[in-house]
Amino acid sequence: MGFWANLWSSATAAGTLALAGATYAIIRQGQQQRQDAERQHRDRLKPVCVLVPAGGVDPLNRRGELVEKRDPSPDNPAFGTLAIHCALQNVGTGPALNLRIKLRFLDMNGWVTEPWELSPLGAGEIRGGESVPLLMPIRLHDGFNVTDFAQVTGKPWEIWLEYQDVFGKRFQSIHSKSPFDMNPATFGVTTPAPGAQSKAIMRAIPWLTYRADVAP
Repeated sequence: MGFWANLWSSATAAGTLALAGATYAIIRQGQQQRQDAERQHRDRLKPVCVLVPAGGVDPLNRRGELVEKRDPSPDNPAFGTLAIHCALQNVGTGPALNLRIKLRFLDMNGWVTEPWELSPLGAGEIRGGESVPLLMPIRLHDGFNVTDFAQVTGKPWEIWLEYQDVFGKRFQSIHSKSPFDMNPATFGVTTPAPGAQSKAIMRAIPWLTYRADVAP
């Protein structure tokens, strides 16, 4: 009797373990399916905000002309204004909330202007354009004075758009004035013909760099 009892106990234990394993696999599969469904739901409401030049064409070596400086007025001397001659468009599938714009100057150790709040931008919504520029105030102070502002269009800048989706996920769209990376460490080298010298090739910088899942 002891043999059969032990065999039955072993079989019951093995069945219990198999059932537990199958239950765990079903639970994990359900969790994965829910995560996949949630991810798809988030992707269906993802904003992508961009500054679109005239005709949607990157002017490349004339990107600097997209930003126009407007000097402070006598009745408001503490602020200058930048006119950005692009359309602001949300080409994503969800609204952009807490939308802000700022400039980063590469020749000032990456100094960034104060961000200015913009109203939410719905999916597919467009504001402004080449003839109706986006106006961005720049506050003048000791760290960025009238002299700095007078030179702003000649500076190497980046325009940053920062925003969130309806779930609080953060995004960035960075637009670069410079068409090429001037850092020699990033240069490529051509393969020369026999007897010729190789030449350095500068890395192209795209007009738009899009970042998702940005840390606070």
